[in-house]
Amino acid sequence: MRFLVIGAKGMLGQDLLEHIALRGHEVVGLDLPEIDITDPTSVAKIMAGEWGKFDWCINCAAYTAVDKAESEEKLATEINGLAVAYLGRLTADANIRLIHISTDFVFDGTATEPISEDAPTHPIGAYGRSKLVGEQALGGQPHALIVRTAWLYGARGKSFPRTMIQAFRDRKKLKVVNDQRGNPTYTVDLCRVLVDLAEKNPFPGIYHAVGPETMTWYDFAKLAIEVSTGTEPEITPCSSAEFPTPAKRPAYSALSNEKTSRMGIAPMRPVREALTEFWEKLSF
Repeated sequence: MRFLVIGAKGMLGQDLLEHIALRGHEVVGLDLPEIDITDPTSVAKIMAGEWGKFDWCINCAAYTAVDKAESEEKLATEINGLAVAYLGRLTADANIRLIHISTDFVFDGTATEPISEDAPTHPIGAYGRSKLVGEQALGGQPHALIVRTAWLYGARGKSFPRTMIQAFRDRKKLKVVNDQRGNPTYTVDLCRVLVDLAEKNPFPGIYHAVGPETMTWYDFAKLAIEVSTGTEPEITPCSSAEFPTPAKRPAYSALSNEKTSRMGIAPMRPVREALTEFWEKLSF
């Protein structure tokens, strides 16, 4: 198959280009300035065949500054919502199947068990609202898959475990929230699931693709430092109230991988195993 990856310079996009090629498929990666998904005339170049014909387009381009989105909601919605609507229409016209990456932030955090794909959405911040606009733009389109993921980290970009490891190496005192729970998800493992999905050519709709373990940011920080140093770090747990941010975060946003599991797609690696590879690839 032939894939187009939009947002190819990002943390997930870079790993996708490598993984798709390793799986024996052809891939083209685009990012600014070659393509601007907020400009319909730019996106129309795909339909015009400027980069050839494709079977699948995977959209990794997004506005991801969660806190900044509180003061830039219009811009966030333009990128995460309106641009996705353009992309959806134009890939449909070009007979290209679309995988769009979404987020656990479309939920409000009141769940108490892993959230299924058909659970009602209720974002509590601007970022989540902007991503929900994108989901709604693709809802019901027969060529589109929406893949929600969460707590993404990879060796080719900024991420929470990189920040924690660097802070520990710099001998900083660490204080991390322990009242938000979710699924740490390694980019390399997400890439494998995305290509698995494409190869199965499934029905359109919403799919969840996250790491198999639910933990707090405090748990995740400790594990990342243990894997990278072989020692158990001293980290002070704290509440979200003690670490205020402009955007509210869901207290519980663990996602269920129910649909991909039923399709026979293998779960991602345990967090410790994924972090071990992440650490081996990491460079500061």
